[in-house]
Amino acid sequence: MSDHDHSARAIRLLGTEQWPDIIDSYTLGAYGTLAGYEGFERALTDERTSAGDGLRYLLLAGVAARVTGDDATAHNRALQARLVATDYRRHADSLAAAACEEWIGHAQTVAGSDEKASEAYDRARDAYETASVDDPAGATTEPLLQAGTDLLTQLSRPDDASWDDIHGDGSNALARRVRFARARLPAYLDARENEAHLHAPRGSTEYGNDSYRCPECGANDINHVVSTVLCLRCDAIIES
Repeated sequence: MSDHDHSARAIRLLGTEQWPDIIDSYTLGAYGTLAGYEGFERALTDERTSAGDGLRYLLLAGVAARVTGDDATAHNRALQARLVATDYRRHADSLAAAACEEWIGHAQTVAGSDEKASEAYDRARDAYETASVDDPAGATTEPLLQAGTDLLTQLSRPDDASWDDIHGDGSNALARRVRFARARLPAYLDARENEAHLHAPRGSTEYGNDSYRCPECGANDINHVVSTVLCLRCDAIIES
């Protein structure tokens, strides 16, 4: 894994709880992604855009800052995400523009601006309805929306919200994901702060693998992510 893959470095650091390094790595991962140096290209019109991942990394940096009590940095990272999403919204098609409103809602939530978050989620709800998407479930796989799903599932732990939890049976997936984020994201942030830990995103998992034993907590449930094996319980790096 390249040393320049900052978001992967942030994930590998989560088990250490070295918060300044985690915040910086997620922030640099966002900047690199938005500039086209990590992942795919930045433009919303690209077939595989990583604009959503850039927004996700900024907000994860903000959440990591909240976990360590650095409210000023949390607010700043969330504000950066809001400004990026607002800028992208100006030139986006109707679906992507609605997703940008959703991202603004997430950003305002991480910033602690509940009223502004609610207003943004209202705009997202209305914009998704106006977009008249034929396949709401399929639309959630668009990169800008997928990154939003990835943000919610990473922050949901230990609740482990799945795609079905967020989107239901898929028939009303876009409206439901907005309702889900509005209702659940504040509680997820509180849980991460109370736990004083941000979990890694879920990759390929194995339970009870006796070939592995976490050096920190002794668990043998593992998470294969960013070319690394992490403990599924405490996110420490483990070796077979």
